[in-house]
Amino acid sequence: MKKLILFIYVGFVAQLAFSQTNVVEFLKGGKADAKKLTEAYLNPYAMALGDGLNNGWYNSAETHMLFGFDLTVSVSAIQIPEEAKTFDVSLLHLDNMVVVSGGNFAPTIAGKDISGPKLQVNDSQGNPMVSFNTPNGVGLDVVPVPMAQIGFGLLPHTDLIGRYVPEMTYDNNGDEMKLGFWGAGAKHNFMEWIPVLKELPFDASVFGSYSEVNAQSALSFSPLDYTEPNVKVTFSSDKSQFLKVNTKTTKYGLIISKKLGILTFFGGIGQSSSVSTIDMIGKYPVVTKASGGGLEITDEDALIDPISLQFESKNICMDAGFRLKVAVLSLFGSINKAQYTSYNVGVSLGAR
Repeated sequence: MKKLILFIYVGFVAQLAFSQTNVVEFLKGGKADAKKLTEAYLNPYAMALGDGLNNGWYNSAETHMLFGFDLTVSVSAIQIPEEAKTFDVSLLHLDNMVVVSGGNFAPTIAGKDISGPKLQVNDSQGNPMVSFNTPNGVGLDVVPVPMAQIGFGLLPHTDLIGRYVPEMTYDNNGDEMKLGFWGAGAKHNFMEWIPVLKELPFDASVFGSYSEVNAQSALSFSPLDYTEPNVKVTFSSDKSQFLKVNTKTTKYGLIISKKLGILTFFGGIGQSSSVSTIDMIGKYPVVTKASGGGLEITDEDALIDPISLQFESKNICMDAGFRLKVAVLSLFGSINKAQYTSYNVGVSLGAR
């Protein structure tokens, strides 16, 4: 399971790095414009990651008896809506770039696997320097987020839930990627303390959780990534270019469930929040217009740590699902609505 989680998360973070060849394109227009384009391009997956980390924490309001436990493995599929698959370049009010062909709508990372509009980078006098097409989408509008967790009944009518993936390193075609994850949650069946509520034919619990994922991907952007002819280069390459991704999520609310034989139906309502930060670290070359009319790439004009973005989401969340339990094995599925709609399926093994 550890290898499966690593494989899926590494693929996810690799897409957040726009497969490294695409990430450099936005930098060609300078720091301010690169930030605007990067934010618009990445937004759907940043939101989806937050939603995915807040899924799969529970499949019943019922809690374990003292020292009861369960081991759960689940996968959430977050559906990216149609309106999040493209963005309008003209609404970004770019400073140094203009659209020269292909229209104003570009694919986001969740959009179609086709090139976007062609952008032209101008110098301070409005003279054209370089041009490029905005990156393709990956053609994947359903984002998978896997999860493994363990829950214990260590307090009366209370489950403590833990998620943990130690930092792992992965070689992605010669570029090192790192990933680490942890999360903690608690579920408390308050009805057991109130005599009148205790006799009602269903369970109800309050729930809260926090989780955090950290990832890092090496990047490689040098003057060779520019295809324009006759560019004078006096740039010292930086071997420490990398992309950092950090996502923190919280969720709290109320869970209600009803058990009917081997079937349990459950639903929840609460608040789901996430904050994702994406930072591009290192020194990156940019083309400038030389006084003699030629193009230059110099250390003086290099971009240092050019991108720092923060994506925030706070939504009322609702979910509904069912669990099928036979002996110590349970299968469950649910649908969740927060920033996006997502679907969760999983299996758990344990003893109440």
